[in-house]
Amino acid sequence: VEGFLDVVVEQGEGRTLRVSAVVTKPDFSTADARRLRVVEQVSEFTTFYPHADYRNVNLGRAAELINGTLLKPNEQFSLNGVVGERTAANGFTEGFIISDGIFTEDFGGGVSQVATTTFNAMFFAGLKDVEHQPHSFYIDRYPVGREATVVWPYIDLKFENDTPYGVLIEAFIEPSTPSTSGEMTVRMWSTKYWDIETEESERYNLTLPETRQLPGEDCVPNEGYGGFEIDVFRSFFRVDSEKLKRREAFHTTYTPSDTVICTG
Repeated sequence: VEGFLDVVVEQGEGRTLRVSAVVTKPDFSTADARRLRVVEQVSEFTTFYPHADYRNVNLGRAAELINGTLLKPNEQFSLNGVVGERTAANGFTEGFIISDGIFTEDFGGGVSQVATTTFNAMFFAGLKDVEHQPHSFYIDRYPVGREATVVWPYIDLKFENDTPYGVLIEAFIEPSTPSTSGEMTVRMWSTKYWDIETEESERYNLTLPETRQLPGEDCVPNEGYGGFEIDVFRSFFRVDSEKLKRREAFHTTYTPSDTVICTG
């Protein structure tokens, strides 16, 4: 405050300083928050992951960045936009990713598990899928045909809050240990707008893996398994109603995961 340093050295009544106050309205008030009706949990999804220090770091950091995200009606969520580039400066470390159909190492390995968990929480909250891309081949710890990968900055997970209420996203992990699996959980809070039911087709158009022999110290061996196609359906019912409002289909084609033999 202007004049403070002059007054503070004075004595008695000379230490008095008149100031003026201005009331500033917040950009987002308590009344605004109440109108969004974020009053109950509308979805929750948990995935599990095998122990690896890099997974604890990368999943935990991505969850930290997502946690507390608020979507007002008609606003979109972008995982790449919220989490940002996976770099050391942004709190990420190197880990395994899928590139050209094989496992390799890069910063942010494991963040696709955050994308898959968030996608499923969105799926069961009944929000609008804007953009998602499944993994190139199936990873059996994820729900078949109901998962997503992300690659900065090209492949993103995006969805829209197309309900009349706000949606608050809660995200956290239970870290893995050498003797226990880790857990990645995403919850969505709002006012329940949809009851969601899901079903899936049988796997079809099965394809066999090939064998690849790769040189180099960076080679990661892999026991291959086949590819297939599958369809997943999402049915929307208004809360406490048995009347079907709409039904969506998600088609996924998984390529085979090739057997990789490291030759040196």
